[in-house]
Amino acid sequence: MPDPDLPTKHDLTLAEQELFTRLGWFTHVRWGAGVCALGFLGVGWHLFHVRFAWPWALAVIGALFAYNFVFALRVRRLHRRPHIEKGSIRRLAHAQIVCDLLAVAALVHTIGGAENHFIVLFIFPMIVASEFFAPRVAYGYATLAAVLIHLIGWGEYYWPDAHHALDVRSPGGALEPLVSAQAVHQHVFILQVCFVMTFAVYATVFIASSIAGRLRTREEELEGAYKDLKSLEQVKSQFMRKTGHELRAPLGAMQSLLKAAVGQMAPDAAGRGLVERSISRSESMLDLIDDLLRYSRLQATALAQRFEPVELEEIVRSAADLFRAQAEEKKIRLAVTVVPARVMGARDSLTDLVNNLISNAIRYTPAGGRVEVRMACEGGRSLLTVSDTGIGIPADELPHVFEEFFRGEAAKQAVQHGTGLGMTIAKRVVDMHGGRIDVESEVGRGTTFRVTLPEGAAPS
Repeated sequence: MPDPDLPTKHDLTLAEQELFTRLGWFTHVRWGAGVCALGFLGVGWHLFHVRFAWPWALAVIGALFAYNFVFALRVRRLHRRPHIEKGSIRRLAHAQIVCDLLAVAALVHTIGGAENHFIVLFIFPMIVASEFFAPRVAYGYATLAAVLIHLIGWGEYYWPDAHHALDVRSPGGALEPLVSAQAVHQHVFILQVCFVMTFAVYATVFIASSIAGRLRTREEELEGAYKDLKSLEQVKSQFMRKTGHELRAPLGAMQSLLKAAVGQMAPDAAGRGLVERSISRSESMLDLIDDLLRYSRLQATALAQRFEPVELEEIVRSAADLFRAQAEEKKIRLAVTVVPARVMGARDSLTDLVNNLISNAIRYTPAGGRVEVRMACEGGRSLLTVSDTGIGIPADELPHVFEEFFRGEAAKQAVQHGTGLGMTIAKRVVDMHGGRIDVESEVGRGTTFRVTLPEGAAPS
């Protein structure tokens, strides 16, 4: 059982989220680096006739692939967990950088050591360390890289038998040293290589850390702004819920009193029309309050809702039955075609989604029109399509359909009262379930909404 007190992916800071995302990127890059290393060795051996200790070089690259496979499995396991231990992210990142430094040192040693210009490969782990860790940590890695460089250089200087020389096959077939045979035995040459590379790794950390520090400052500012916005959003949602609940009770009571009053009035009684208009307006206000409550509930609990297996076709059939009387009253033909489809989701939210799509289609379709609801399963995903022969949506208004409180001019003329939140709620529900919603429309000919939801698995 995962510990509920552990943070989820959404609780990580921006820097931690970036590092968590890049863990997988590290492994992908390392696969490519290993393949490139094999390619360079092959080109050097066959095209340029450079000779080196290829069994040792291949062993190092094989070890790189082996530990990268382990890291890839570990990263995949981390991504599948609902809860994350923050320390595990950093430990895994540190382990990858240390292994990379050791692999670079081993590879450089086997293909010429200090005499090989590929010793500059030590710079790349420094860039990665500077980007994701504090400067003191990055300088620690620079020190480790410098120690490894000096071990290679001075180790081969004092123990010549450990040196793997680079040779080049001449046109005559003889092997000749790529670098002077005495170069790695000259302390000035070793001192020069070690000094230049030590300077290079520290300079790389200084420059990369300076740039990363500025970016990190901006990230912290953005994170602070994000937290402020999130806090304001929670306050707004709480206010909407509290206000909605406080208004709904008296409005419901007023509507009941008005209905009771109009029931006791004669059909031609003076003022009856005003009372009926008041009832209609109160119904519109209750609809607005209900939409606001649903919307605020979605905003506040999108991450906390319980996901469970839901039979989507049952929700569609129930919604169709709920609005069939309304369709028949407007003489609209409501056609429903469904197939069995199970998705992982929040039942109440999916019900809101389907209800909004079908009720909107009926609301904006003139009498005598047609509303068609179809379900299909394609490639492990459930496809819900709601089409109508209604008033349609102009092309310039389509990009705004899912915006809060947006209602097009034609919609306002066709239906006087509306909240403009129905499609916003639908979009939020689809996003919460890791799906997609698209809309196509032509003025005067109708509108089609297509919802695609993943089957059988909750979104990550």
